Amino acid sequence: MRDMPPTETIDRSDRQGSIALVVLLTVLLVGAAVSSYWLDDERRSVYMVWFLALLAAIGLVAMLMYAVGILQFSTRAMRNDLTKRIVDTAGEGVVAVDKDGKVIYANAAYVGLAGMDAGEARLVERAFSGAPEVTEAVYRLAKAAREGRTLVEEVRMSPALGAAGEGGEAAWYKIRVRPLERDGKPLALWTVSDRTREREKQENVYQELQHAIDYLDHAPAGFLSAAPDGKIAYINATLAGWLDLDIAQFSPGGLTLPDIVSGDGAALLAGAAGTPGTVTTETIDLDLKRPNGRTLPARLHHSVAFAA
Repeated sequence: MRDMPPTETIDRSDRQGSIALVVLLTVLLVGAAVSSYWLDDERRSVYMVWFLALLAAIGLVAMLMYAVGILQFSTRAMRNDLTKRIVDTAGEGVVAVDKDGKVIYANAAYVGLAGMDAGEARLVERAFSGAPEVTEAVYRLAKAAREGRTLVEEVRMSPALGAAGEGGEAAWYKIRVRPLERDGKPLALWTVSDRTREREKQENVYQELQHAIDYLDHAPAGFLSAAPDGKIAYINATLAGWLDLDIAQFSPGGLTLPDIVSGDGAALLAGAAGTPGTVTTETIDLDLKRPNGRTLPARLHHSVAFAA
């Protein structure tokens, strides 16, 4: 994960207030007060006493519910538990989207990845728009979200999210979407993680492996590796040149030891013995053979590892 400046989460998952319910309660209270004017003084007094008693009872019940913790003024404080804190501070971006395409929650990691302000709610499809190399993958993810399926994609963006200009550094992202349900309503939960460092490590390992292979290919000695059944898995360019073989056409398993070792040399190599878990090394003088039948005297340092 790249270092991102601290930011805030976007949380719109609280139950939204109803303007219609507020208007209805106001109309009922005003109507109850106005209706008392059509009563005589005696009935109006009784009516007002019962009306005020009802309001007092409602207030007393509300105070008791608040005291025992049933009623709270803010649902956000009630939901601010350990699980929410874990998601808020997670290293990967988390976004929850309802069926109408509205972001109801986005943690700080996603806000930082997408380069948004705390008050802005940008869908994953919008955050990864404008990059032709990721359009198809994002389309598959969005389709899976609409169909309530789980899907994972890895995309490469150049420049990275939040980078200015077209010459910015490229980045790899892993995007996952899965269905989620809240209060009986379907949601789509998106997770976005920056995999650039992991990709760079993989590329470095691959480059080091290529350097090692290049070293073996151009070493002044011949190297080959064979399976227990005699199929050759690797042969370097030096040995291939000595045997007049085209290294470009070589494929693992395409040649066997009897193809390049004359006489009983192949059987001698296959007959190496050792105890389990040990490595046996021996030096053997034998003749290698070329495709035209000519032989090449060679001294072979034969190393065999025996499985446990």
